[in-house]
Amino acid sequence: MAQNSATNLITAKTALADIPGIGARLAERLKAFELLTAGDMVRHFPMRHERKLAERSILETQREMADDQAEIRIRGTVAAVRVRRGRATMVEATLEDDSSSARLVWFNASWMRDKIHPGDSGVAQGRAKVRNGFLELGNPRWIPDPAPDETMAQRAAMPSNATTESTNSTINIPRINPPLLHVHDQLRAIYPASEQLLSSEIESVVAQVLEPVCCAIDDPLPLAFRQERGLIALADAYRLYHQARAEDDVVAARKRLAFDELFLLQLGVMMRRAQLRSRTRALPLKLEANINQHIRSRIPFTLTPQQDQVIAEIVADMSQPFAMNRLLQGDVGSGKTVVAVYAMLLAVAHGFQAALVAPTELLAEQHYAVLGAMLQGSNVRIAFITSSNTSAERRERVAGLASGKFDIAIGTHALLEGGVAFRNLAVAVIDEQHRFGVKQRAAIRQKGQGELPVVPHTLVMTATPIPRTLAITLYGDLDTSVLRGSPPGRERIITRVVAPEKAPEVYSYLRTRLERGEQAYVVVPAVEESDLGLKDVANHLRYLQEGPWKGFNLAVLHGAMAREERDATMNAFRSGKVHALVATIVIEVGVDVANASIMVVEHADRFGLAQLHQLRGRVGRGSTQSLCVFLGESPTQDGKQRLEAIRNTDDGFMIAETDLRIRGPGEVFGSRQSGLPPFQIADLARDGELLRVARADAHAWIEKDPELSAPSVAALKNKLLITYGKALGLGDVG
Repeated sequence: MAQNSATNLITAKTALADIPGIGARLAERLKAFELLTAGDMVRHFPMRHERKLAERSILETQREMADDQAEIRIRGTVAAVRVRRGRATMVEATLEDDSSSARLVWFNASWMRDKIHPGDSGVAQGRAKVRNGFLELGNPRWIPDPAPDETMAQRAAMPSNATTESTNSTINIPRINPPLLHVHDQLRAIYPASEQLLSSEIESVVAQVLEPVCCAIDDPLPLAFRQERGLIALADAYRLYHQARAEDDVVAARKRLAFDELFLLQLGVMMRRAQLRSRTRALPLKLEANINQHIRSRIPFTLTPQQDQVIAEIVADMSQPFAMNRLLQGDVGSGKTVVAVYAMLLAVAHGFQAALVAPTELLAEQHYAVLGAMLQGSNVRIAFITSSNTSAERRERVAGLASGKFDIAIGTHALLEGGVAFRNLAVAVIDEQHRFGVKQRAAIRQKGQGELPVVPHTLVMTATPIPRTLAITLYGDLDTSVLRGSPPGRERIITRVVAPEKAPEVYSYLRTRLERGEQAYVVVPAVEESDLGLKDVANHLRYLQEGPWKGFNLAVLHGAMAREERDATMNAFRSGKVHALVATIVIEVGVDVANASIMVVEHADRFGLAQLHQLRGRVGRGSTQSLCVFLGESPTQDGKQRLEAIRNTDDGFMIAETDLRIRGPGEVFGSRQSGLPPFQIADLARDGELLRVARADAHAWIEKDPELSAPSVAALKNKLLITYGKALGLGDVG
C-alpha cells in the first residue's frame, strides 16, 4: 500500500501532490479537473467501460489470427516513426516487443505526428491484418503509458538525432520493453479527460489511491438493510466501478452508487417535509358553504370534475394548522389558474391576504387581467407589483400591502424583494414553478411573518408537466395534484410538422384563415438579425407584410420591449385590431386570446420539446378548430425525435416523459434551475424503480427519526447536510 511517509497511509484527504509517484506536473494537470485529493480521484467516476482485449505478444497475435482481419491489442515500444507526404499524409510507426515488430499506419491523420515518438511505450488497439509477413494495424487507437515527470524531462533533453523524422528514412533508438502482459479480456474504465490529461493517466492515479481510500470507508447503510435490497458494500462499489472485470461488476457497483445518490436526496426532501410540518404554523382556512357559493359565483364558467377534485385537495390542506405545500401540475389549457384563484379567494374570504408570483411580466399581466375581470364590482383590492412600476407606484402599493389596504398582490420576482411586506399573508401561489427554486419558495414564506407569526399556505403551479421520477426528485417535499384535460367546448389542436422549404405554401393557406377573421401567432427564435441565419422578428415581420400576409395588420412582441409598448400591442391583439403577432418565445406562457387559432413556429427543430408544447398551447383556447404548424427539420436524431413526438401527441405528460428520455433530467430541469447538485451515477430515465425504493426507505427513516439524530446515522446526516442542506433549506424553514 502506498505511503506518504514511513508512518502515514494515503487517506481521502491526502493531497495528490504529496503522493509519491504522481509528481507535481501531473498533480497540476489533475487540478484542472478539480481533482485535488485521493478522495477526489475515487469520486471521479468513469463515464463508461470498454471491453479491454487481451494483450498478447506481437508474434503470438500474428500466428493466432484466424481470418484476414481481427480486432487486436498489442503492447510494445515505438522503435521508429516516419511521415509520408503526398496527396494524403500518412504517419507510420514501428512497434516492437521482445518477440517481433508490427506496423501502425494512420491515414489522413497528420496530427499523430505530434502524438507518438520513438521511445514511447504503450498499447495499440484496432483492426489488424497480416501484410507481407508483418502484422499491420490501420488507424489504431494509441494508448501511451503514463510517463513519469522525469521521463518527460529526459525526452526534452534527448539529442536531436534521436527524434522522429518527416522524411522517408527511419531512425532507430534502443528499446526498453515492458514485460509482456497476458490477461483475459476484461473491462477498462474510461474517464472524463482532455488532450492535456489522458484517461489512462487518471486510471493510473486511481489505481494507486483506490485501495487505501476504500479501506477507510465506513458504510453509512447497515448490513441487514443492504442485504434486503441486494446492495453491495460502498467500498466494494467504488472498487468495482473503477476496476470492473466483468459487466456484472459494473451493474452491482452502479446499483449501489445510484441508490446512494437517490436515497440521500430523498432523505433530504423527506426531512424538509417533516420540518415544514413540525416547525411551522399556518392559519387554518375552513371552507364554509356560503364562502364556496360566493367564490363560485365569481367564476364565469362551470368547473370541470378534475378542477373540483384538485380544489378539494387544496381546501383539505388549507384547513390544517400547518402550512400547505402543494404542487399543481396542469397540462396546457387545463384550467389551473382558476384553481389558484379559488385558493386565494378562500384566504380573502377569511379576511387575510393572498399573493401570486409569476416569472415574467407578461404572465403576471395575464393573471392580473383575468383576476381583475372576475372580481370586477367586488370589494377585493388587487396590487400589481413588477420591476416596471414607477417609484411612486411601488411605494404606494408596497405600503398598501403592509397596511392591509390590498387583499391580493400579483407580480413578478419584485414581490419577493426584501422591501415588500404583508400585513397577514395567508396564501401564496408561485406560477411556473420550474423557473423558481427552493430559495424563492422560502422567500415567499417569510412574507407571511407580518403581524401574525405564521407562514402562508403555498401552492406552486406548472403548466409544463413534469415526469414522475423528476417530480419525486425535485419536488419530493411537496404534495402533488394533477390536472388533466381541457375545459368543455375546446377543439383539439391540429398539429403539422412541415419542411422549411414549404413555408410559402403554409403562409398562403393561412392567409385564407386570416381572411375569415382568425388571428395568428408566428414565433421566431431571434429578436435581432445575426450571422446564425435564424429568423428574427423585424425581418420576418417585413417579409410577411410585404409578401404572403400583405394588407393585414401585423405587430411584433418580444421581451426587450417596454411594458407600455407590450401592453398596447397585446391589447390591440386581444381586441382584434392586430391580426397576427410575430413574436419570440415570450408568448410561451401568459397569453390567452380565444380568437387566436393559428400558430406557426419557425426553426421548430431548435426549440425544446416542452417549449414546443407550451407554444402550441397558446391556440386552441376558443371554439374554432386551431392549427399549429412547426416549420423545421433536424439533422440530429434527438431533433427528429422531438418533432416526431410533438406531431404524434398533445398529451403534455407523455411529452414530458419523452423529453426526459431524449434530453435527460439535467437538460429538462437542470441543477441551475432546481438548485440541486446533479447526479453522477443515477439516471432518472432508467432508475425509476430504484428511485421508488429509495423514496420508500427515506420515508420510513424520517418517520422513525425525523431529524436523523440517532448516533448510528451521524455520518449519513453529515453527508446529507453538506450535499443538500443549503439547496433544500434544511433547518431553515421558518
